[in-house]
Amino acid sequence: MRCFIGLDLPAATKLALESWRQKALPEVKEKTQTKRPAKPNTPAEPAAVPTANFHITLAFLGQIDARQHEALLQEMNHVKGQPFSLTLNTTALWEGPKILLAAPGEPDNALMDLARQVRKAARAAGVQVDNRPYRPHVTLVRKATDTLPAPLFTPDISADFSQFHLFESFSNAQGVRYPIRHSWPLIPQMSVRERLRQGLTDN
Repeated sequence: MRCFIGLDLPAATKLALESWRQKALPEVKEKTQTKRPAKPNTPAEPAAVPTANFHITLAFLGQIDARQHEALLQEMNHVKGQPFSLTLNTTALWEGPKILLAAPGEPDNALMDLARQVRKAARAAGVQVDNRPYRPHVTLVRKATDTLPAPLFTPDISADFSQFHLFESFSNAQGVRYPIRHSWPLIPQMSVRERLRQGLTDN
């Protein structure tokens, strides 16, 4: 299956991003199921990513087989991340993939460490992961070019995360969907005093 490891945004955050996009990028609309025939030599129109699909990728895995899938589940069990918060307060246009995105101006250290661990675990499972620097973001618009007007104002939307997931990516008549196939919790780090209080000693 084609999949990725990532973070699912809370429902309230998805709705807040959608509200921001409607106000800050009024030119961008979600695609309708009725497709109009494209005119020759007409550039593709920017398309809003469906609100339900908003997420933050930690590691794109691509197509994996059953053996890799089983190994991946085992390796991800060893990832030790802790809950964190982030604020989506910047936007950017990436010309290569032609996307407009929202991102945290200062990514939390726990997020960056989680992404590092996830990529390492994926490689240990025999899955190829690119070595490009990790840049956490939420894709809001696809087929975006420099002709798309800049957002009227920047977002300021926060979210809390307490787990990460294995998502499948597949297409059907309704478009692209990202169902969650497996989840792992992020466990808070406790002080020595708290561990002793709860009887969680290593002895």
